[in-house]
Amino acid sequence: MDEYIGYIICGVLVFITLIIAVVAQAKVHSAYSKYHKVASPLDMTGAELARQLAMQEGMALTVRSCSGTLTDHFNPSDNSVNISADNYNGKSVAAHAIVAHEVGHAMQKQEDYLPYKFRQTTVKISNFISKMLVPIVIIGIMFNFFWIAGVGEILIYAYVGIYAVSFFVSLATLPVEFNASKRAKQSLQAMGVTDQAADGVSDVLNAAAMTYVASTLVNLAYLLRFLALLRLFSRD
Repeated sequence: MDEYIGYIICGVLVFITLIIAVVAQAKVHSAYSKYHKVASPLDMTGAELARQLAMQEGMALTVRSCSGTLTDHFNPSDNSVNISADNYNGKSVAAHAIVAHEVGHAMQKQEDYLPYKFRQTTVKISNFISKMLVPIVIIGIMFNFFWIAGVGEILIYAYVGIYAVSFFVSLATLPVEFNASKRAKQSLQAMGVTDQAADGVSDVLNAAAMTYVASTLVNLAYLLRFLALLRLFSRD
């Protein structure tokens, strides 16, 4: 009975963390929408800001535009900052906050920032393991259909491993993202973004950081759920 209660509790935790993730994502869009309409005191586009920050840090950084909204990212493979069109051409507080954050990741790579290097390694491992997820689901459905004994438990072990790695990657991501936001705030403040504009930068970046916290909680909840399910199988 205790195992069943534990499994039910973990299911509730999954539901709660998914709601937290949705709320966190909504806050990001809300903060972005609000400060996307507020002009930054820096009279430059997001692309110009990225190039200026790269020049100040002595980085050979490629700055390019990418499609979508809030799709901004740093690509370490070609050392490029890819900025969504609105932020690439925008001069808003939100645009500058996001661009400075992505340049912060470039700074981490240039400085061989240890948490960043560690996260990149864990991401490669996670990407490899994640590719196994779909085949595992298909195999699981097939074997469950034919009810082959013992296979269900093996699949649960696989899921435990997958979500354990996902949780580990999410956990490793947190200090990297927090540090990139810290660098962004410091860089913009040094360039003259202060007072209400600085508050806007913090609001946007803090909201974005909460999405990573929420993702970590979701992965942890799923991991606990599959561990609880494994206990049920082991008892039976």
